[in-house]
Amino acid sequence: MSGRTPRDELRDTTEHGGLYLRRLMRAQLGLSLLTVIAFGGLAGSLPLALYLLPGLQEVEVLGLPLPLLIVAVPLYPVFIAFGLVYERRARALEAEFRDLVEPPE
Repeated sequence: MSGRTPRDELRDTTEHGGLYLRRLMRAQLGLSLLTVIAFGGLAGSLPLALYLLPGLQEVEVLGLPLPLLIVAVPLYPVFIAFGLVYERRARALEAEFRDLVEPPE
């Protein structure tokens, strides 16, 4: 063992330092793809549900067509929730990386 820390490996841009960085980037990419696929699946399923259930086309709620409410309204809170979960997990990934490369105080 050479006694080098992960921080030394990153600073000197060694092969091991690149491995640490690629691991972080791969985790961030995985998180991003999971978030996009999950949100896209949810957003895509709403119009599909309206297509498969044609009787909903004629229903009105508070003077607004139900399809408009189904497609528009639920997406905003869900979008915010996905963003909050994504941001929390991204911070956790960065904290894990920081704990790896920075010496304890």
